[in-house]
Amino acid sequence: MARAYLDAASAAPLRPAALAAMREALEVAQADPGRSYAEGLRTRDLLESARQQVAAFVVARPSQVTFTSGLPEIAATVMAHGRARRPGPVVLSSVERSAIHDAAVAGGDVVILPVDPGGQVDQEALEVVLGAQPALLALQWANQETGVLQDLEALLGAAQRHGVPTLLDATTAAGHLPIDATALGATFLAVSAEGFGGPVGIAAVVVGRGVVLQPLLRGGAQERGRRAGLEPLVLAAGMGAAAAVLTPDELTAEAERARHLMAGLEAAATAVEGVEVVGGRGSVHRAPHLLCCTIVGVEAEAVVVGLDRRGVAVHSGAACAAETIEESPVLAAMGLDAAHSLRCSVSWATTGAEVARFAEAFSPTVADLHRLGSQLR
Repeated sequence: MARAYLDAASAAPLRPAALAAMREALEVAQADPGRSYAEGLRTRDLLESARQQVAAFVVARPSQVTFTSGLPEIAATVMAHGRARRPGPVVLSSVERSAIHDAAVAGGDVVILPVDPGGQVDQEALEVVLGAQPALLALQWANQETGVLQDLEALLGAAQRHGVPTLLDATTAAGHLPIDATALGATFLAVSAEGFGGPVGIAAVVVGRGVVLQPLLRGGAQERGRRAGLEPLVLAAGMGAAAAVLTPDELTAEAERARHLMAGLEAAATAVEGVEVVGGRGSVHRAPHLLCCTIVGVEAEAVVVGLDRRGVAVHSGAACAAETIEESPVLAAMGLDAAHSLRCSVSWATTGAEVARFAEAFSPTVADLHRLGSQLR
């Protein structure tokens, strides 16, 4: 029987359109897109086509879109830029991705904002911190572990009133919620291709109009001087093609389908005694493709292993902590038992059969672990 892949929040399966675009790009003669001869112009056309597709996806001008290797590079670049231009710390919440948190801590002073038990940033604390004119406010749209959505209107609005630049991490939201970078008004906005069916290893930062972003590394004038080095043409083609699939109508349809699949996962999980959904079942304050639940009396990592043996891939904690199996700082910040949390997430490719496979496997897996625990006590 086919396996069920329910960890799309770490990386969604590659879309057929993205794969086709990458194959086409691989067949093009490898050349520097900055050159004026035919081969260079051909690669430039493909690169700029991908840039236009990503720009349309996030509602921005193509000139605002810069391709990068991922969120860690975006965070390091933007934070170095912000600190070079303004004194003061970088402000972020206690539930940000490690890419944001670690880049902020490595670069200088930081202020960590608390969140309430629902994962929402403390807006009163934010107002106080913004009044001191920090270098940058880094915040997420949707949490990568719980799916909790932040009140962007309030948070970005506060930063704009205080004149503080912002970096909005939209990597979990991209492909699941409509993005309008122009309307949001963040100084910098980050999206990553693997979250919505593009290839792993490429992301994009949308730079606010009139902002001159200095590169993290020197060595060339590529990407309008924002990122040195030859552009990753094949990956960019895949990211652009994946973004082009997600028209507003398709995005809405996929989100509704994800909610339907998520309802099935929630029902299967909560049918087991001692399982609770973080944020409540069917919450409208959560991204449509992601579910986090806590399991009383059972270590989540043991559930991951047990489900894997039954052909189901899920996750516990943040993907960036998987190699060390550390307890999630996000859930700890929310006052939750991080060691007993499980995350399931769906993508454009998830089927009802995969949800059914989870439903068949989850209850006996938890029961086996409870039984084993009783024998060891």
